[in-house]
Amino acid sequence: VPRTWTWKCAAMACATTFARSTYLGKEAAVRGKAKQTHAVGKGRSRTTQALAKAVVKRNFEGQDQGNTQLQLPTAGAQTAKGLVHRYLVYRQQNARRGTASTKTRSEVSGGGKKPFAQKGTGRARRGSSRSPLLRGGGVIFGPKPRDWSIKMNKKERRLAMSTALVSAAESMICVEDLNGKFETRKTKSVVQALERWGVNKGDKALLITKEVDDDLMIAGRNIEKLTMSTANALDIFQVLRADKIVVEESALEFLHNFYNGAGTDEAAGEEESDVEEAETQEEE
Repeated sequence: VPRTWTWKCAAMACATTFARSTYLGKEAAVRGKAKQTHAVGKGRSRTTQALAKAVVKRNFEGQDQGNTQLQLPTAGAQTAKGLVHRYLVYRQQNARRGTASTKTRSEVSGGGKKPFAQKGTGRARRGSSRSPLLRGGGVIFGPKPRDWSIKMNKKERRLAMSTALVSAAESMICVEDLNGKFETRKTKSVVQALERWGVNKGDKALLITKEVDDDLMIAGRNIEKLTMSTANALDIFQVLRADKIVVEESALEFLHNFYNGAGTDEAAGEEESDVEEAETQEEE
């Protein structure tokens, strides 16, 4: 082989290697920059902020008393919707008991004897009368008892609930404490009070109190589309589906202390929701 061809081949190989290394270096730089940009954007989307929104305040007679502030931590604009949706799925899926069960052909009673002879009948051959193809037989791929529960961090759950509450601030009404206001236990009195507070007929209303009031529970349990709950046992589904949310002053203060982490040990620890206590017992 002439030397000129050897030199040319070597030069071409060096040029190819240099071009390839240059291209790979640029590609790696672009990937690193894109990865860094993605990380920065991801970090920004996960930031939380404390938004303050005005809530209408009224007395028991329905007269305006100005506005009060609802200031709770909320998720970022890019992650708020997905976070609330994950918490809703978490609550609904963990509520499933998972007790649905069917029997396979081996679990159905009977079927040990061959129903008829293999040949001579003109029918399809059968070895058992409990085949899934026959009436009274087993079920193919039917449901079996299983655990549907999923996990979600407590901080994420609380952030999702506070985000949902802040998003519903426009339809929220703060009223004075209702202790002793419904001693007559009449449904009519609760209906009239809701109308005075601005809850229209046909609206799905959520009434949040600080503690359980037996008089209020008895008087309002027969009202259609009215859901009553205490501040320490809120359900994300109730908050999202409500057209109007009526909350007591003391309940609103409890929500501020609980979700801002500035409350006492009693507010932050001893007054956990019933659902969270049940989840803890199940995990144990």
